[in-house]
Amino acid sequence: MDGSGKVWMNGEAGNELPERLPKEPLAASVARGLREAIMEGDLKPDDRIKQQEVAQRYGVSRSPVREAFVELANEGFVELERDVGARVRGFDTAEVIQLYLAREALEPVMIAETCRLITPEKMAEARALNEESEIFAADGDIAGYLRIDTEMHRVLLEASGMTLLTEMTQGLWRRTHRYRFAYSVASRVDTSVLEHRMILDAIEDGDAADAADLYRIHTRRTRLTLAEESRADGTAPDGGWPHNPEENP
Repeated sequence: MDGSGKVWMNGEAGNELPERLPKEPLAASVARGLREAIMEGDLKPDDRIKQQEVAQRYGVSRSPVREAFVELANEGFVELERDVGARVRGFDTAEVIQLYLAREALEPVMIAETCRLITPEKMAEARALNEESEIFAADGDIAGYLRIDTEMHRVLLEASGMTLLTEMTQGLWRRTHRYRFAYSVASRVDTSVLEHRMILDAIEDGDAADAADLYRIHTRRTRLTLAEESRADGTAPDGGWPHNPEENP
């Protein structure tokens, strides 16, 4: 697909529905499959997603597909269209900036708490994930790197024990992933690798202030990078972008 408004209708019926998680409603499974297709770039901005085609592709009725469309619309992935189903939303520089500003505000607070609460087992898990992500980075596999990177951040944020903020940030991560996938490049991934090592070292040392500061800088750099790349790609809206006056995005 080329993002020119094509209808998503490839694939044989009933063979691509993601494996359902324990107690996961059918509509949630459909939403998860479509969400992953959008985040990985299989579904591109402006592509149409028709209820009947999705139902045939996943071997389900239209009812869970409609529910999945509503869920994805609430998350900002698609726009609902009458008599069509849904259409994948385009990229928006203003949106990515706001999403990352929210992450900058919330996640360093969580990381500071993680320094206090993380168990040796979770610390080891985060270290192992980081080492795995570095293998993907060294091979130039950006998609693999981003997948493992997301999992490592999830482990660190959940270790904070702040369940409400964890739920909020998971939603932010879902909405930012497709921007990261579209605009991340190998040279900047190398910078992220170094930043991750420093963040993990600070957490393991129990230095909450240092870990939070490093995490905030890491998130801010990503925001500025993605905003720059999306503007260069022509996805920026007219007018200015919100930014810290002390920064030069």
